[in-house]
Amino acid sequence: MKLINTLFILLCLFVMADILPAQEHSPRYSNRGITVEDIDLTIDPNVDFYRYSSGNWLKNNPIPPEYSSWSNWTKIAVDNEKALKEILERDPRLSSNSNAQKLADLYYTALDTQKIEADGMNPVKNDLARIDAISTKADVMNVFTDMKKAGTGGLFSMWAGQDDRNSENVILQLYQSGLGMPDRDYYLKDDAKSVELREKYRKFIENMFVNTGQDRISASEISNRVLALETRLAKAMMSRVEMRQAEATYHLMSLDEVKAMMPDFAWDMLFEKLEISDKSNFEKGINVGQPEFFKELNRMFGDTDTDAWKNYLKWVLLRNAGNKLSKPFADEVFAFYSGALSGIEKKMDRWRVSIDFVEDAMGEALGQMFVAEKFKPEAKQRALEMVGYIKDAFRDRLMQNEWMSEETKKKALDKLSAFVVKIGYTDKWRDFSGLEIDRSSLYENMKRASEFNTRYYLSKINKPVDRTEWWMFPQTVNAYYSSSKNEIVFPAGILQPPFYDPDVDDAVNFGGIGMVIGHEMTHGFDDQGRKYDAYGNLTDWWTEVDAERFKERADKLVEQYDGYKVFDDLNVNGELTLGENIADLGGLIIAYYGLQKALEGKDRSPIDGFTPEQRFFLSHSQIWRGNMRPERLRTLVQTDPHSPNEFRVIGPLSNMEEFMNAFGGKQGDPMVRPEGKRVVIW
Repeated sequence: MKLINTLFILLCLFVMADILPAQEHSPRYSNRGITVEDIDLTIDPNVDFYRYSSGNWLKNNPIPPEYSSWSNWTKIAVDNEKALKEILERDPRLSSNSNAQKLADLYYTALDTQKIEADGMNPVKNDLARIDAISTKADVMNVFTDMKKAGTGGLFSMWAGQDDRNSENVILQLYQSGLGMPDRDYYLKDDAKSVELREKYRKFIENMFVNTGQDRISASEISNRVLALETRLAKAMMSRVEMRQAEATYHLMSLDEVKAMMPDFAWDMLFEKLEISDKSNFEKGINVGQPEFFKELNRMFGDTDTDAWKNYLKWVLLRNAGNKLSKPFADEVFAFYSGALSGIEKKMDRWRVSIDFVEDAMGEALGQMFVAEKFKPEAKQRALEMVGYIKDAFRDRLMQNEWMSEETKKKALDKLSAFVVKIGYTDKWRDFSGLEIDRSSLYENMKRASEFNTRYYLSKINKPVDRTEWWMFPQTVNAYYSSSKNEIVFPAGILQPPFYDPDVDDAVNFGGIGMVIGHEMTHGFDDQGRKYDAYGNLTDWWTEVDAERFKERADKLVEQYDGYKVFDDLNVNGELTLGENIADLGGLIIAYYGLQKALEGKDRSPIDGFTPEQRFFLSHSQIWRGNMRPERLRTLVQTDPHSPNEFRVIGPLSNMEEFMNAFGGKQGDPMVRPEGKRVVIW
C-alpha cells in the first residue's frame, strides 16, 4: 500500500480482499510453511502458476454467504478479530473514563440490538428536524458546517496533511468528495451494469426516505433530485487515473485565494466551528486538490434551490447513520453497499460489526491493548533483519542498474538510505481522555467520537510534523509506504502466519512478509513515489533522459495489465493500477534477492520436493489465493489501485527470469512473457 497523503488511507490498501470469515473455515497450514495439499499438480506451473499453486484450495473454499470474498488472508484477520473480541468482552470492574471502559461501552452499545431496535429512528430525529427547519441558503451553510464538525456533511473532504512540496509543513488539505456511490464513473457510464446499479442506488435513497415517514411518491421524487445533485458533483470530479499524478492534485493557495474561488461558501463559519479559525493556521497555504471541482461547487451553492440542499443533507445524514439505526435502515444500507456492490448474501455476526464500530472510533486504543497481549517482540527483530537483507538487495540492484545515469542513481541511493522503518506499533499512544463514551446510545457515541477525531486530526495544522504518528492501527493486517515521510510501516497485525512464521524456512518468510517489505520499499520508486525526494518533498530529482527511460518501462507494464480480462466487458486498468503493479514486480524481485543473501552459507536442501526458490514463489502465490464474488470484483476493478489477486501473481512472475529458471519454463509458455515484452524496472 502506498500513501502519498492521508486521504490514501481510504483509497488504497496493500490487501485487495475484505476481512474475511470465521476461523473454522480457515485453510490448513502445514508445519513447514507451504500448504502442499492445496497445490493442483494437474496444472503446469508454466501455464497458470496461480491455479497450480492453489487450485485445490480454490475448489475447496467456497465463499460463505456473509462475505464478499474468501481469501488466504482470512486466518490472520480472523485470529486478530477473535483476540479483539476477547479483549472487549472482559469486564474487570473497569475504572471510569479509562480507555478500557470506553472501548467496552462502545462495543456493548453496538451489540445491544434490542435497544437499537427500540430507539428506531429517534437518534436522528433532532438532526433531521434541524435540516427540515432550513429556509435560507444561510441556514444551509449553518447546518452543513455543523455536520462537517461531526465528520459528515458530504461535498468535500478536509484533513491536515504534509505539504507535498515542503514536507516539514502540515497544512489544510481540501479534496473532492460527496458521492454515495464508490466513484464518479458510477454516475457517468452508460453501460447496462452501470445503469442497473444507478437504479438500485436511486431505489436505496427512496426506501431510506420512506423509512423516515415520507410517502412513496415524495420519496421517489426526492431520490431523483438527490441523484441529479450527486451526478452534477460527479461530472465536476477528476477521474481516479487523473488523480494518480501527484502534481495534478497539488494546488497551494492562500486563504484569500480559497475564499475568492468559493465566495458563496461560509469558510469563516466552518473554521470557527472546527476550532482552526486562527489565521496563522493558513499562513503556509491550503492545498486544494481539484480547484475546478470547488469552483463548480460554488456555482451549485448559487443556483441550486434550498429544498435540493435539504434533501442532500438528509441523505448524507441517513446513509452515514443507517447502520447505527434500527433494522429498516440497517437493512437498506446492507442491501446496497454489501449486496448490490459486493454480492454479500448474509449479514456477519453482530460482534464483528461491533468491533468495526469500535475501531472506527478508538482503533488505536484497542490496538494498544492488542499488542500488549498478542505481539511477540522477536517478530520485530526478525522483520528488521529481513528489511536489512531486502534493502541491501535493492541497493545492489540500484548500483547495477544499466538504464539509470550516475547522477540520478546517486539520489536514488540517498533516498533508499533515508528510508524510515516502523514495525509493530507506535511509540506514542493517542490520548482519548477527552472523548465521552457511555452505554446510552450507539449513534451518540459514534457521533461524539467522530467529532473528537475530526478535531484531533485538524488540530495538527501548522504544528510540527509528528514523525512518530502511524496511519494504521497495530492490529491491522496491512502495510504502507508514505511518500511525504519516506517511511515503510508494518503493523503488528501482519507479522503473523502466513506472512511471517519463525518456525518456517527463510524462503517462505521472504515470499510472504519479505515480498510485503519489498513492495512497500518499491513504492518509493514507483511512477508517483519516484517524484518525491529523500525528505518527502515533491520535486524533480531525475534527469530528463532517466525519466523517459523509466516511463518507457512503465508504459510496457500498463500495456501488460491492460490486456488482463476480468469480465467480458471489463479489463484491468493498467493506468489506475500502475503504481501497485510496479511495487508488486519490484517488491518480488528484491525480496527474491534478499532471500539469496539470507541463504548464504545455509542449507539449501529441498523441502517437500521444492527448492528454496520454488518455495519462495509458492509462498508468494499462496498468499494471494482467494475467491471473490463478481459484484465485489467488478467494484474493485473500477475503483481499486491494485490489480485482482490472480494478476498480482501472474503479472510479476511472468516478467521474472528467476521464476522461469526455478520451474523450468521456456519461451512460449504462458507464464513466460516474450523477451522483448518482459518488464523489469527495479
